[in-house]
Amino acid sequence: MKAWQYEFEKRKEAEPVPLTDAEESWFGFAEMMEQRENLLAMFWQSQVPGSKAPEALFIEMIQAWSNRGYDVSEAEKYIEDGLNALAEGRMRELEIISARIMKELCEAPVDDDHSYWRYENPTSWAGIREAMKAEGDPEKIEIAGEKLEEKILAGWQGQIAGGAYGTALEGYTGETLEKHYGDKLNYYVSEPDTYNDDITFQIAFLKALSENGSKLESDHIADKWLELIPFGWSAEYFALENLKRGLYPPLSGSFNNFFSEWIGAQMRTMICGFTAPADPLKAAYYAYLDSSVSHEKNGIYGGIHSAVMTSLAFNYNNTREIIYRSKDYIPVGSEFYHYFKLVLKACENNNSAKESWNKIKHEFKKYNWIHTYPNMAAVVTALYYCDNSFDRAVRILAGCGLDVDCNAGEVGSIIAVMDPKTITKKWIDPFSGKLKTYLPGYEELSITGLANWTVESQIF
Repeated sequence: MKAWQYEFEKRKEAEPVPLTDAEESWFGFAEMMEQRENLLAMFWQSQVPGSKAPEALFIEMIQAWSNRGYDVSEAEKYIEDGLNALAEGRMRELEIISARIMKELCEAPVDDDHSYWRYENPTSWAGIREAMKAEGDPEKIEIAGEKLEEKILAGWQGQIAGGAYGTALEGYTGETLEKHYGDKLNYYVSEPDTYNDDITFQIAFLKALSENGSKLESDHIADKWLELIPFGWSAEYFALENLKRGLYPPLSGSFNNFFSEWIGAQMRTMICGFTAPADPLKAAYYAYLDSSVSHEKNGIYGGIHSAVMTSLAFNYNNTREIIYRSKDYIPVGSEFYHYFKLVLKACENNNSAKESWNKIKHEFKKYNWIHTYPNMAAVVTALYYCDNSFDRAVRILAGCGLDVDCNAGEVGSIIAVMDPKTITKKWIDPFSGKLKTYLPGYEELSITGLANWTVESQIF
């Protein structure tokens, strides 16, 4: 169909209709204005669903861009004005201040003295693959049948339980959680709920893989985001807005996406390991395709690392060995690699998770609690010291604080795949075998059915 022809015919056939008063003619405008102002207020002051931890996304945006090696001093000048405008309800002025912050970030000059620019951060799959130490896939084995089914079901159960455990805890420091909850951190501190946005993105990936198989591309995953996911936060919010404007991967993940090295990819690519069992290189490639929708550079490496460790868990029975083998799939020379080595060294040189974390956490104080680096550090620390136990791992993660639901979901996936017996009934019985989401058409899923769907998507 020709665009001009459609518009010409529509205009030719149009006839005047009875006019109503102005208020009725502009029906819905007031509601749209209210929705816009509510969203703007959320970006300046909100609470994390589940834990009610405070967030200020516009300020965190400035922080994130500073972490990326840019001089954000001009944008920082608007912080106090923005907070005052919000407090006094001057929403039209806050709209301008918000736009000015975005403008200053887009035009922010490079800070040549920033450590970010000392590292090599390849963006293409070819560049990332070349920067990995991994040669071929010596770990690759074929796993199928009942063993595969058992491990994938356990992986989903571990991820759902981990996410539910951390939902009430995310956004706080470990010290605060320890002081507030104490020994209650050995189990769910509130009624567990399976609602978790981390899982929704994995369902979108699974549907894209099921429909496209070996021809899967990032664009296919992006289409499923548009079809299924109504709203995102931080990196995913900007990615969805970019996609709606026709900016597909990798632009959806990189264009004016100030959160593109946050945890969003790392929190969701366990599905890439589930669908490439004992094949870490394939898992890494799947994670690259998925992560590129909303992230770039170190954000993508976080997604790759999560997928690789999940894939390796199908073939190894020790979490420390999984950590060490995962190192070969991180681009050497990247900032992610630098921090991974730093954390691993701290684990090797200290006697407990608490001691190691206290030695290393100061390295991440400039990073937001949702950034990839500090959460990777918490995941590695938990896997290193958990003695292959899910219970010990999530307890360590609570002691680290930060994005506990994402981290516990990742660690839960890895440990449960490695040893399904570690996910005991006390963790999974509260869900009655059901997963609830806000995705249209997937409001309630059988966890066993989700696992079966994952198995059926395997391409050997």
